[in-house]
Amino acid sequence: MLPVDGASVSVMTAAGSHSTLSSSGELATRLEQVQFDLGEGPHWSALRSGEPVLVDDTRTDDGRRWPMFAHAIAELGVGSLFSFPLRVGAATVGVVDLHRTRPGALTPTQTDLASALARGAADEALRWAAADAEAEGREQFGVGLRREVHQATGMASVQLGVSVTDAFAWLRARAYATGQTLDEVARDVVAGRISARDVGGEA
Repeated sequence: MLPVDGASVSVMTAAGSHSTLSSSGELATRLEQVQFDLGEGPHWSALRSGEPVLVDDTRTDDGRRWPMFAHAIAELGVGSLFSFPLRVGAATVGVVDLHRTRPGALTPTQTDLASALARGAADEALRWAAADAEAEGREQFGVGLRREVHQATGMASVQLGVSVTDAFAWLRARAYATGQTLDEVARDVVAGRISARDVGGEA
């Protein structure tokens, strides 16, 4: 139906938790992970604006919109990216991320089709995520709400004596500086292998 090589679907809960509902493969998962870690990219722009964000050619995108993401994506072999918001009424509850390994724009008809598919999937995606959040053993199905990230954010907030927002920014900065994923840094904080108080100035 759509000339793309991969896709992922994710939602954000009212509490700010991030849940990946579906991913077509390793590259789609990695693209979502990188954007989650950095807090920028077409995924976040679509989530915040409620509008589709289309990157027809990652090689010619000037990187001013998402400087850290532009640097990271250069190593992933992605030619184009298309992010479509999942909207329920006036609220944007998640994003469908599509990618191609080669550059190339979607036609207006294809863009309209992708937007329509995202609109049609929004209600079901939100219901699925809500049910999954209550289900036991959700990690065995590959759908986690990154509980360790939220736990680590709270711990870092206490250790640094800063707001939760600033603590989350510290986690992201630490991940970027050390070349780890946000999940890896969070696990280190929760396990006590690192303390934000001890390494705060080194993030």
